[in-house]
Amino acid sequence: MRVREPGHIWPRGDRFKRSLLLSVFAITLVPGVQAQSTDKDGREYLQEIIVTARKRAERAIEVPISMSVIGGAELVARGVNNTRDLEFAVPNLAVTGVDTSMNPSFSLRGISSDARNVGFESGLSLYVDGVYTGRPSSFNQDMLDVERIEVLRGPQGTLFGKNTTAGAINIITAKPTDTPTGNAELQIGNYDMVRARASVSGPLVEGKVQARIGVFHRERDGYQTNLYDDSDIFTEDATGGQAKLAFQPNERLSLTLAADLLSEKYRPNVNEMTPGSFGATGVPRQVDIDADVFQKREIRAGSLNAEYDLGAATLTSISAYRTTDTSFLSDDDGSRQPYLTSAFADDQSQFSQELRVGGTTGALTYVIGAYYLDQSASSGRNSTIPPGTLLGPIGVTVALDANVDTESYAGFGQADYALTDKVKLTAGLRYTHEKKDVDMDLIGSPLFGITTLKTRQSRSDESLSPSAALSYQPTPDVNLYAKVTHGFKAGGFNADYVANNQIGFAPEKVLAYEAGLKMVSRPAGVRLDLAAFRMNYDDLQVMRFQTFGGFTISNAASATIQGVEADLSYSPIAPLTLTASAGYLDATFDAFPNGGGAGVDYDGNHLPSAPKWTTSLAGEYRVPVADRTDLSLRVEYTYRAALFVDADNAAASRLPGFGLFNARLRMDFDDGRWAAEIWGKNLGDKLYVNDTGGTPLSGLLGQQTISYGTPRTYGLRLAARF
Repeated sequence: MRVREPGHIWPRGDRFKRSLLLSVFAITLVPGVQAQSTDKDGREYLQEIIVTARKRAERAIEVPISMSVIGGAELVARGVNNTRDLEFAVPNLAVTGVDTSMNPSFSLRGISSDARNVGFESGLSLYVDGVYTGRPSSFNQDMLDVERIEVLRGPQGTLFGKNTTAGAINIITAKPTDTPTGNAELQIGNYDMVRARASVSGPLVEGKVQARIGVFHRERDGYQTNLYDDSDIFTEDATGGQAKLAFQPNERLSLTLAADLLSEKYRPNVNEMTPGSFGATGVPRQVDIDADVFQKREIRAGSLNAEYDLGAATLTSISAYRTTDTSFLSDDDGSRQPYLTSAFADDQSQFSQELRVGGTTGALTYVIGAYYLDQSASSGRNSTIPPGTLLGPIGVTVALDANVDTESYAGFGQADYALTDKVKLTAGLRYTHEKKDVDMDLIGSPLFGITTLKTRQSRSDESLSPSAALSYQPTPDVNLYAKVTHGFKAGGFNADYVANNQIGFAPEKVLAYEAGLKMVSRPAGVRLDLAAFRMNYDDLQVMRFQTFGGFTISNAASATIQGVEADLSYSPIAPLTLTASAGYLDATFDAFPNGGGAGVDYDGNHLPSAPKWTTSLAGEYRVPVADRTDLSLRVEYTYRAALFVDADNAAASRLPGFGLFNARLRMDFDDGRWAAEIWGKNLGDKLYVNDTGGTPLSGLLGQQTISYGTPRTYGLRLAARF
């Protein structure tokens, strides 16, 4: 067995050969960050930010939405390699739980995406090139050919609609080009990390057909050590790619056919046992388990985007099909004893169709459309205590076989009307009808308080979601706005290990108020986005794990979430750019009767995964060191305040706050065509807690789990473009 050296940066053995080939490939292709142009006084221009958050291209400053926009160059500068890395780049966004792609727990404004069972949807939605991605198991996307990411905070009930009571993450990937371009990148780092990606784009038929194709591969040894067999835990091994083909049959019609896929297998981060718990090793990032744990994820997707110029308007059609298959094996007793293991397999497929028409007529700008989603999700689960182990000669098996089919229909419209050259009124409305069918067989066990049931149920929910906003722009670079929005998320089913046959839960609704300021001062080198908000939830859907009660979704009667968000960029002198973001959150249950069981109310408790503060401070200093060669240093500090991972707000469910330091030193050559960079994250090697909780055996063995965040990582990045 090879002994892992955590600080070792260079690959060895077979990996060395693969990395050498990748290096040769990368040196011939790979993306640097293009040097910024400057004005006559040497100050860098504040680049205009164009977004499509409202289904059309427009200046970000004109959009009355609290949003963070992160371009491709900034994603590189921040070291964002996947969606999970956005946590410290976006105010009031937190990522908790065991670091996994199977069910990542994103929390935006205190509303979590933690959707363990297939009958429960996330309040935070993720879209890729306008396509709703469905289950949270597809949320953690690799940053391949990403042009920008728009994170829209608050309910987006009019234009996005599907479940977006907390907000939306909108990923826009690069389009095929009519001129040949290419880029590639290679990173190597400690824990034998290798990450490579590349893409090429260009015309197939001049002016008529263009293509773009990109691929990536990543692998890494684990952050945890398993004492049982001296193996690594939390390894990575993934390969994926995407392709686009664009056609322009005539001057009015444009078509884009896109496909992407991902194949991922890794040994997941394993919850450790706290000192004193059965199975505890007493050393952080060490476990002692006998099961050969694993996780697999397969994603396949295809879409067709068609746009037709009607003259005064544009007709858009987006047809898409996606599948996400996941499976894993976990060691639930957390020890070298074969007491309890669980094998899960969840499969999801979906077809979606969106049609919309949008245009401008005089003072009116509008979009009208319809949306359809057909989703099928299945879950097969098996948890076993073998005979001759924990219960002596007795063996116990809990098994679940569940299918949930969802059909969602929506019609929507939104219009901007210029009351004057400085005042604009925005109004929108969406009607949603959603139907869910569940077919569920559960074999339970009184030992764990899990019931046995066989049920077939259906439910239908519908809602009208209006929105209105008023914007005042005294100058093109200043926007003051106020808005009110209604959000809706359909009810569903507890298609999971449950204690009784009451598996349904009601829809949640939210009424949100927001006021904001967006401004750009080019002479001062300042860009500021500031928003204050209040969201009133009715029947908020809350997931809880209860020992001898399973995993259940219940409705809190009411909750209030209010706070402030700010994004600031400031360039006091030409070489220096300072950025800061901050989010303040006050999120509490107004009324949650029987939240902890009969007679146990959670009124006044804090919402799970809702830290009071999330902040990020960064400075980048960039200077020329030779002809067409720049050197830049970026230093970053991020902080997340304490939070509770459970609605009970017990001391054992509290995660302490923490701060991390990151840094990057980069050299750009030939006006950014080539780049070399060294980087480090969590440079202080901060040991911070990212999850805690009980186990299925807590009632028998008194176990309490803990999960630590990523340790110090560092590496070398080589990049080029042509």
